[in-house]
Amino acid sequence: MNGKIFFLFLLLLLVGAGAWYMYQQRDTEQQIKAIKVPAKHGDFDISVTATGELQAKNSVKVRGPQGIRGMGQVKILDLIKEGTIVKKGDIVAKLDETELDKQKDDHRDRIIDVNVERDQVERDTAIAMSKLRDQIKELKFSIINKEKEVGINIYEPKEVQDRIQSDLEKLQRDYDTALKNYDLEQQKADARVGKVLSERGKVYKKLKEVKSSSKQFTVYAPSDGMVIYERDWRGNKVTTGSTISSWNSVVASLPDLSSMVSNVFVNEIDISRVKIGDLVTIQIDAIPDNEYTGTVIEKGNIGQQRPNFDAKVFEVKIQIDQSDDLLRPAMTSANTILTKSYKDVVYIPLEALHNNEEANYVFMDKDGKTIRQEVITGAYNDAQVIIKYGIEKGEEVHHSIPENPDDLDLVRLSDDIKQQHEKEQQQEQQPAVITPAKPGEVVLPVVEKQKQS
Repeated sequence: MNGKIFFLFLLLLLVGAGAWYMYQQRDTEQQIKAIKVPAKHGDFDISVTATGELQAKNSVKVRGPQGIRGMGQVKILDLIKEGTIVKKGDIVAKLDETELDKQKDDHRDRIIDVNVERDQVERDTAIAMSKLRDQIKELKFSIINKEKEVGINIYEPKEVQDRIQSDLEKLQRDYDTALKNYDLEQQKADARVGKVLSERGKVYKKLKEVKSSSKQFTVYAPSDGMVIYERDWRGNKVTTGSTISSWNSVVASLPDLSSMVSNVFVNEIDISRVKIGDLVTIQIDAIPDNEYTGTVIEKGNIGQQRPNFDAKVFEVKIQIDQSDDLLRPAMTSANTILTKSYKDVVYIPLEALHNNEEANYVFMDKDGKTIRQEVITGAYNDAQVIIKYGIEKGEEVHHSIPENPDDLDLVRLSDDIKQQHEKEQQQEQQPAVITPAKPGEVVLPVVEKQKQS
């Protein structure tokens, strides 16, 4: 008995749940069917939105050691806290001198080696020159003896005198050659010693430069300002524990906070719509109650792959019009770049626009029934689309698709309207018309304005 009651209760519960579900579905469908929106009329803006980061337009770089060959990477041991206000001459950072000390030791060792080499050259030179001097002395002595022999043998047969004279001339030639060799060897010795001394001078100079550069390993502020950390090519901040190099020795910057820019990266799909001079509305995440205006002042020509971006992006710089003490570098900004604006146009939500192979259309009620009304569209933004023909301002369109949409009548636009639209498109593509000027008169190009309706 209890089982039957339980089964009956369960059955009633299921039936009730099913009825409630059908009621909710029917009620939801009726609500969807009932959602309509009027076509709005007014100004229509097309914009590109991008997140950016504030930077000072101008700043002074705080640099570590520069131009030191063979320095490689230098580690930052200590860096003042970001945002600290410093005066000119205040210590900003201290760098690791391990590599510097190694260079000092290498240069000292090289100086010792060069001194040893100089001593060796001087000893070798002294020995070689001593031998040459002894040789010259011996030849000089031989010449003197041979000259005496010539004097003694003046009465000897001519053959003997010729032989002695020949020996004397040979000794004289050997003596002259020995003198030349001595001078040549002296020059060579001087050159070798000079080369060693020159090398020693160079090493001493390098050692002096390294010692002098030791002062640069304590980095001082070149001017007054607020310390802002630099970022490397990956976008990471250069801070304590980071490394710098002689070819990129910037450890921080001191920005001019009176002139700020918002540095943004625009997707490659949208960059063609952004132009120099476009107006921008800027909101700062850290200052939600304030809104700023700006102007696009720079636009990158080459796309780049950045972290956290799926596609390539282009760098865009936006000059902020206002000067505000609350603005700080590295603050996140939300930037809305106004790329084009239309006056007095009709527009509807994008969700209300539909299309097939035949036409673009909207769902709307006319004469007590729902129809598909063909429309001609214009520009669009993220939320709305301009309707040039097919809808008048204030007319209501369905925000969602009604039941059996393909069975509804498609009301076409007249051929006259379509021809008028084609003429407007052709006129929009025509170049500026220049009226011939009178002598001395300057005439500017006049472009016929197209009425948006």
